[in-house]
Amino acid sequence: MKNNAIVLIGFIVVLMLNSCAHTPQKIERYIKNHCDLRTVDTCFIDLNQALETDYDTMYVFNSLIPLTGIQNIIGIKDYGKCKKPEMTLIGHDSETCRIILVKNNKVVYDDEYNFNDYNTKISFRDFSIVYGEGLFDGSIVKVSGYIYLDQIFMVTKKSDGQYLLEITEGVSN
Repeated sequence: MKNNAIVLIGFIVVLMLNSCAHTPQKIERYIKNHCDLRTVDTCFIDLNQALETDYDTMYVFNSLIPLTGIQNIIGIKDYGKCKKPEMTLIGHDSETCRIILVKNNKVVYDDEYNFNDYNTKISFRDFSIVYGEGLFDGSIVKVSGYIYLDQIFMVTKKSDGQYLLEITEGVSN
C-alpha cells in the first residue's frame, strides 16, 4: 500500500511538471531526445509529437491584441471565455506571444510565453500573416497574427546553444 502511494505521488509530480512547461521547454526536451545535433547541423521534428497534441493549424499572436480579434481570426467565438471579451487583451506585456493550435475548429492547445526567456525560438515571422478585426473598448480594431498549416519544422542548433525552428517550405526532408 505504501509503495502504491509513493508511485502515485511520483506520477502526480511528473504530470504537474510536464503540464507546467511552456511550449519552448516541451520542444527543447523533444529535440534533445530525438535529434542528434552533435553530428549534424539540422534535423526535422513534428510538433504534433513534440507537444503531444494533434493539430492542423498553428496560430501565433503577438501580445496585447484584443480577444475578439483572435476569436474572429481563428473562427472560434467562445475562445478565451470571459465575461467581457470586448474589453480583454490576450497578453500582459509586449514581450509575450500566444500560440494557439486548432484541430477541427476546436482549440486543442493554448500557451502564452515570453519568447526571450527560452533557448528555443520559433521563427513564426516566416508564417503567413492573417488579418482580422476585433472590438476593443467600443472601437473596431484591425488585428493580425501568423498562421502555419504544417506540423514539420526544421531545427537548427545555433552556436550559442539555442535552437531555431523554421518552416520547411522549399526544404526537402
